Amino acid sequence: MTVLIIGAVLLAAILGLFHMKDRLESPLLARWAYSEIVARLAVVAAVLILVGLLMIGAELIGFSPRADYS
Repeated sequence: MTVLIIGAVLLAAILGLFHMKDRLESPLLARWAYSEIVARLAVVAAVLILVGLLMIGAELIGFSPRADYS
């Protein structure tokens, strides 16, 4: 669940950056918004959200990666 929340917060921060870029019409914010690092962070946020959803789905169906073999 924490992974999902971290991904959502990161994606919200990136979307907030784009919103502020449009509201303030700042060249500095435009450079940051279209930078390579922000694109990579958006991909990381999407992956974190996907992993978080998969973890929640695995818990719902009862899958546990820590199998007890004893």
